[in-house]
Amino acid sequence: MRQIQQSEVEDFTDKDLQEVYGKVEDLDVVDINAFREDFLDHLVTDAAQSGLQLPWAETSDLVRLRMGEVSVWAGINGHMKSTVLNQCLTWAASKVPVGLASFEMSVKDTAKLMCMQSAASDQPSREYGERFANWSKDKIFWYRILGGVQPIQCLGAIVAMAKRGCKIVAIDNLQFTGVTEDIQRERLFFNQLMGLAEALDIHIAVVHHVRKPERGGDEYVPTRFDVRGGGTITDQCHLLMIVWHNKKRKEALNKRMYGIPLNERENEILEKQSDLKLVVAKQRHGTGFEGTIGLYQTSGRAFKKTENSRALVLEEI
Repeated sequence: MRQIQQSEVEDFTDKDLQEVYGKVEDLDVVDINAFREDFLDHLVTDAAQSGLQLPWAETSDLVRLRMGEVSVWAGINGHMKSTVLNQCLTWAASKVPVGLASFEMSVKDTAKLMCMQSAASDQPSREYGERFANWSKDKIFWYRILGGVQPIQCLGAIVAMAKRGCKIVAIDNLQFTGVTEDIQRERLFFNQLMGLAEALDIHIAVVHHVRKPERGGDEYVPTRFDVRGGGTITDQCHLLMIVWHNKKRKEALNKRMYGIPLNERENEILEKQSDLKLVVAKQRHGTGFEGTIGLYQTSGRAFKKTENSRALVLEEI
């Protein structure tokens, strides 16, 4: 089968080209026997219970990370997108191997963060670190390249991690893949991510930024319409998570810690608001749940579901 050059398909109304494409695409026109077993397995699978759970048990019936899908974790700079996703990866590693390509943090820094989160401790001991290192062997894989990469390098890293058995691969973040300044390149790259997730039967999680809000600052909670790009990302992804850190609550907590009197509004924030909002802005499969999950920060830059519950510790380490 010959490859059709891009220059040959600029005029998609050309009848001769339509005939050529009819022959090229013939193998992809199939009846049900081509995917019979996949169809039957899918038929009896409870979509709401499929996929990997997030660390917080209370969310297990709301949202999961499913194989063959791509999720986007978007938010304002400094609002802990990577931190929350790293905790999700660490907990998922107790079930399946996971991979992380972080282009902003070194492998030792991301490993330290995951270790801290697993222990819910700001300063795990060296002995605990040794246990974490032993536990994470063959469970967590890192792509140790910092700074910008070519799109093909990023895709290659995903394939390499999948070959090592990784069922979740996180890309942190999209800005470092060299595609976000060109809408067409971004669309083509995201199409490749979608295809790889399905072909490799893995979940790909992509960290991405939102546009600078037209009004307000850190107090603005972004929506799906604020995600950077030309719309392809939010249109095509299976799961869109907006991560928003409550800076006002953080300020009030710091004032209380240092004995500084709080005003009425600050007391109300502490009483009624969570430290972080994990907004499920789109969920194509599963329960279809869309809404906000409140989380509370604990030691080790980890999060728990309720303020008064004990911190999550990965007991198997």
